[in-house]
Amino acid sequence: MSESAETSIFAFPKLSDFNYGSWKTDMKVLLMEKGCWQFILGTEKPCSEGASDREQLAHELRKQRSYTTIYMGVERKYQALIADTEDGKTAWDTLKANFEPSSRARLASLVDDFFSSRFDVNEETIGIYSKKIVEKNQQIKEAGFKMPDILVCFQLIRFLPPEYDNLVQILYRIKDEEFTVDNITKQLITESGRIQLKLKDENRVQSVTDAYTAGGRNPEENRQKQKNTATKSYGSGTVMDPGVRRNRKSSSNFCKYCKRKGHSEDGCFKKKNRRTNPFVQKIEVQID
Repeated sequence: MSESAETSIFAFPKLSDFNYGSWKTDMKVLLMEKGCWQFILGTEKPCSEGASDREQLAHELRKQRSYTTIYMGVERKYQALIADTEDGKTAWDTLKANFEPSSRARLASLVDDFFSSRFDVNEETIGIYSKKIVEKNQQIKEAGFKMPDILVCFQLIRFLPPEYDNLVQILYRIKDEEFTVDNITKQLITESGRIQLKLKDENRVQSVTDAYTAGGRNPEENRQKQKNTATKSYGSGTVMDPGVRRNRKSSSNFCKYCKRKGHSEDGCFKKKNRRTNPFVQKIEVQID
């Protein structure tokens, strides 16, 4: 069986050098789904004396499955650690001893990771962030150190976005008996819902505004613009725009020939008539 085929059996990565914390949680859920977790806890009751052969076989298969599931969920180079046993609980404890040591170096790493945690607005919800902080605190406890609850509470509200500033100030002033991980988590989730609803309402209002201001104007302004395109203000009255009424004489033209407004010299009728009149041309020739 290829490595990719083995990996496809699980919906989560196999146990490697740096993922024991998440792997342990994922494997626990998988063993619970298979009905094998009680064997890992050591609380599974043996079959009663009056159990049928079928019941005894089903019990033995679940016990074996608790081991085989763990074995197949470990990268091949680490399977040798549990290859000499066929008991699921023994395999679980062996992996825990190798990947979750309670050394001071391990503890220092966990504490540093705990206080370096940040809330990523783009990647997680406030509920997931709170759960992450609680899980990291649990890892520190399993490594042999109990973190004071007040420090866990401070870490929950330490690196939040500006939208939570008002709530943080309120939480700093609540009573000591109310300053608990559960209460702060509940308050953060409630505030997160309020912020999301506010943003949703603002986006809805903006969408409506954009619909009315398409092209930079609302419908009334667009109608006024069309009206102004057809007419231009001139003095106290209104004249048609040359672009709309091409037959209308433009007041901006001035004929240098006849000294009148309303047309250019090239279009002067008087000048044109003078050139085409033989009598006028004859007089001009005699004058010259």
